[in-house]
Amino acid sequence: MEKVIPNKLEETEFFKEHGNLVEFFDNCCQEHNGKMAFESFGVEISYEDLSEKVNAFASWLTNNFQAGDRIAVMMPNMLAYPIIVYGALKAGIVVVNVNPLYTQRELEHVLKDSQAKVIVAWEGVANVVEKSNLSNVERVMITTVGDLLGFKGKIINFLTRKVKKLVPKFNIDGAIMFNKVLSDNLGSNPVKVDISIDNTAFLQYTGGTTGVSKGAVLSHRNILANIIQAFFTIDPKMYDESRNEQRIAICPLPLYHIFALTVHNFMLFHIGGKSVLITNPRDLKTFISLMKKHKFHMISGVNTLYEALLNYDGFKQLDFSNLIMSLSGGMAALDTTAKRWHETTKSVIWQAYGLTETSPLVSVNDYKQTEFTGSVGLPAAFTEIEIRDEDNNVLTETNEVGELCVRGPQVMSGYWNSEVSGLDENNWFMTGDIARIDETGNIFIVDRKKDMIIVSGFNVFPNEVEAVVNEHPAVLECGCVGVEGESSQELVKVFIVLHEGQTLSEEEIISFCRERLTAYKVPKHIEFIKEIPKTNVGKVLRRELKTGS
Repeated sequence: MEKVIPNKLEETEFFKEHGNLVEFFDNCCQEHNGKMAFESFGVEISYEDLSEKVNAFASWLTNNFQAGDRIAVMMPNMLAYPIIVYGALKAGIVVVNVNPLYTQRELEHVLKDSQAKVIVAWEGVANVVEKSNLSNVERVMITTVGDLLGFKGKIINFLTRKVKKLVPKFNIDGAIMFNKVLSDNLGSNPVKVDISIDNTAFLQYTGGTTGVSKGAVLSHRNILANIIQAFFTIDPKMYDESRNEQRIAICPLPLYHIFALTVHNFMLFHIGGKSVLITNPRDLKTFISLMKKHKFHMISGVNTLYEALLNYDGFKQLDFSNLIMSLSGGMAALDTTAKRWHETTKSVIWQAYGLTETSPLVSVNDYKQTEFTGSVGLPAAFTEIEIRDEDNNVLTETNEVGELCVRGPQVMSGYWNSEVSGLDENNWFMTGDIARIDETGNIFIVDRKKDMIIVSGFNVFPNEVEAVVNEHPAVLECGCVGVEGESSQELVKVFIVLHEGQTLSEEEIISFCRERLTAYKVPKHIEFIKEIPKTNVGKVLRRELKTGS
């Protein structure tokens, strides 16, 4: 059963039925009443129960904050996450997703720039929150991994705190617990908030195309558009109404990342699926044990995650008989990984391309393809694509290489609190990615944004790493590039010139960076050199550094 795509987004039944993400949520909960929506550590939450808890959290928000205020959400994949996000949206509050691995410096930038009035943080990162400047924050709320997991949650919290020692000590005056707020407000219905489809739903922070951390302004319209765009592209077997079983998706990617957010918190929700949340995908033993309980239909991941699973004992013994979709995004999937994945699971890795600024889906492989091609597929429904040369001229010849530009209903309105909108006068978003389109219309990414480094699907911008390294008193100047590591993974490398008479070890500078950067941004290689190559205007020639490394 294939869906017929109308000429305009507004002509779809989906857009006629959903005027904002709140109506989308309520309609989905009503339509899929009786099904399970999410699962964590074997504990499920139904669509009905989720709706009740979302109303409770939204009630607390509407009693304490105004529509348009911002809420920072800093946690790994937990059952509390969809409650907090949907509750915020229902209260008209803008969600600011924050990577829980952020350092104090990174968190403070997001909190200050977004002017967040409340932050909800997992207890394992509450010590970072405690150290941060919270001058704009009115309330701090703490969550635990065991929230909503009943008695099992008490055991998980004990193991997390006492055995794995993942919760450093903290003391935040006035902090409140998520579980208590939820229980105190159960049975409450929030005051209805007037929410336009063009209101901001998320400030999703990204390095953008310039390397400066900015919040992409994503509206209710942007996210709704991407939900239906994804719906029109997925394999019809995922939403076949004649099926006798609910579709189950494994979600190891963090929901605070735009890829997993749209796929699992929205697209899977739309089709009445259940997402199995993996809190720590690096713990492969627990990860595999949770997968073993399900004959799952879908999994989302990045190349490094698929490689890790393939290399782990016990993965090949899982039941893949129901697997319909193996979705890859965030970084390029490798031919070798795709071949091994298909040999093991009989599933073709289905590659998608997108950006934070595009909610994120731009293009995706045709579900009918029977082998991995390296292409990022065809443009999503209602999406326009252009390939432009350096002079901004549109290239029309097949396989001509140029910058990939995107226009469509999923493209952000601009960057928050920034003089740079990211869009041209005709609302085209210049991705900075170099691509070509072949004779079949499939898009191939030839090269990434000029300087950006991708580490396990996350963007690392050299400007930020260089700024931190340059803070060290022994460093005169430096240059940061991406280099190839094992299994073709990209690693961060920094070239450093020291002040005359200064000494500094590789271990010392890496330790310095660990205190100021999220782990995936920390350099893995350091090389001390006498001079940084630059242009005649003083710009670091990163290409020369990379060539010589």
